[in-house]
Amino acid sequence: MKFADATTADFPNFENKPLNPNLCEPRKINFQFNNIPKLWLNNNSALTHFFNAMNLFLPAFEGFMVRVMRNQLPRIQNTELEAPIRGFIKQEATHGQTHQKYNKILEAQGYKFKTALKIADFFFTEVLEKYLSPKMCLALIAGFENMTTIISYIVLKSNMLVTANPTMRSLWEWHAAEEIEHSGLAFKFLNYVDNRYRIRILGGLLGTVMVIGAIVVGMALLIMQDQSLTNQKTFHDLRKFLFTEYKFLPLTLKHLTPYFKLEFNPKSEDLYQYGEKVFLNI
Repeated sequence: MKFADATTADFPNFENKPLNPNLCEPRKINFQFNNIPKLWLNNNSALTHFFNAMNLFLPAFEGFMVRVMRNQLPRIQNTELEAPIRGFIKQEATHGQTHQKYNKILEAQGYKFKTALKIADFFFTEVLEKYLSPKMCLALIAGFENMTTIISYIVLKSNMLVTANPTMRSLWEWHAAEEIEHSGLAFKFLNYVDNRYRIRILGGLLGTVMVIGAIVVGMALLIMQDQSLTNQKTFHDLRKFLFTEYKFLPLTLKHLTPYFKLEFNPKSEDLYQYGEKVFLNI
């Protein structure tokens, strides 16, 4: 089967297209969110809402990235970055649309978060895009993408989603694999436009804080609505996620540190095996 001729009937949730970091072409998708349980990851509130929290705010983050990067495309016209960045933009647009679709399922399950999303949209469109320079917006995006690459690596390497609802496992593994496919591109885009160390560091710090803040706020919002915030099992599962079984916090700190070194250069090739595994095992 040639992928150019594929239709959504030819694959269950996403097209099995091998990684190609030189183009980053988006894959055709066919996600149907039917009969998704509220705690879809091993009945684990902490893990389920870690992913749900990211899902809440991803459309806002990705919409911001798409708008900023499209506006900055003339800066890299006719360079080797143009094709993969255009693909990157298309991938992020597809991610945003898909996670928006799942947000509607969360809303149908009874979760209330519209006010939080309106605040996030206002912050990106009316604050960041109006008051930060285009270069600083690119630095923020490089910071966002560094964090999402780290998260994707941890999730895929640890097989965190192995016991998840099949559709949700497929959703997050597809997204994580494409994050790995275009990892390092936002950094290269920023470095081409403005390679000053201080703008990269400031954008990296702000971007990291914003991603972590969105996850913490989203998790708290959803866990409280599940009335499991004071549940001992939730605290036990959160401890396993952060410190013991998955070691999310120490691993994140370990892989985040290199970004702030003067000589940092993303080694994306080291991560490709985890993305390739997703599409090989479809």
